Amino acid sequence: MADMKYREKNPRHVIALDIGGTSIRAAIVNSRGEILCGSFLSFPVNSRGAAREILTSFVKPVHRLLALAQNNNITIIGLGIGMPGPLDAEKGVPLIRGVDKYESIYGLSLHDHLHFELKLLPNFPIYFEIDAWSFVRGEIWQGAARGFKRVIGITLGTGMGSGFFVGDKAVDTGAGVPALAWIGGVPFEDGILDDRISRRGIIKRYQQLSEHSQAIDVKEIAHLADYGDHSAKMVFHETGEILGRAIRPHAEQFNADCIVIGGQIARSIHLFESTLRQSFGLNIPVMKAQHIDNSAVLGAAKLVFGEARLKTTG
Repeated sequence: MADMKYREKNPRHVIALDIGGTSIRAAIVNSRGEILCGSFLSFPVNSRGAAREILTSFVKPVHRLLALAQNNNITIIGLGIGMPGPLDAEKGVPLIRGVDKYESIYGLSLHDHLHFELKLLPNFPIYFEIDAWSFVRGEIWQGAARGFKRVIGITLGTGMGSGFFVGDKAVDTGAGVPALAWIGGVPFEDGILDDRISRRGIIKRYQQLSEHSQAIDVKEIAHLADYGDHSAKMVFHETGEILGRAIRPHAEQFNADCIVIGGQIARSIHLFESTLRQSFGLNIPVMKAQHIDNSAVLGAAKLVFGEARLKTTG
């Protein structure tokens, strides 16, 4: 993952968190883009839980990684966190409502809570951004979008996330950029696109087509599609068609030169890539993320290194 053309002699280290709807991934990452061996952690999180339960889940991996760094004589210069939005990134305050996750921590200062619980020095930097933006940042730094100048990233998982980047800067305004830079929030049928292009949307559509009433998850639907289940195949074909059609106007207006798709559902991109490309219809690369599990962790780390550079050179 590291750039072999330029390797820092003494790389700096940060702790990075990718907070998702069902799990938290965390690692110690250096400024070469390398994850410290043995530091990658993954914990389940109950995003529907009480505030205390959720906050404890956030503290746990950071506490463990700080101890690991100390045991290995590694200095941690900051903490980067990518998490679902809406989010007041400057204050580290989640503003999530109406999507059935992390609503119990609405308005709480995660910045202050982490400082207090981890006994961090007052000037220890913690940076926040929307998790989909961290994903795109990581793919631009060390993944499939490397070398491209105007990138749109899409994450497909618990929900549909998106991020728009010009160079290494996330943008949330301008031509082709929807409100909050969130394509999933654009109107679709009787709701928004996120209602259909997401875990819950795929499950609901499969149940409609198959009259399957038992509990089933996207991974199982993909498995059925791989083995020829007509309803399962149709769900993914429709998903690709809807997604391609939805992305197209944003890509045209934003003048994107790359589309990168990640999230756990992207593991099944072979089931919807054909219809996605057909409905998208533009001569712009549409690529699966290079580091589906790690991109947002790398991006959260890169956020810290970028901010630290600005503070030392600004």
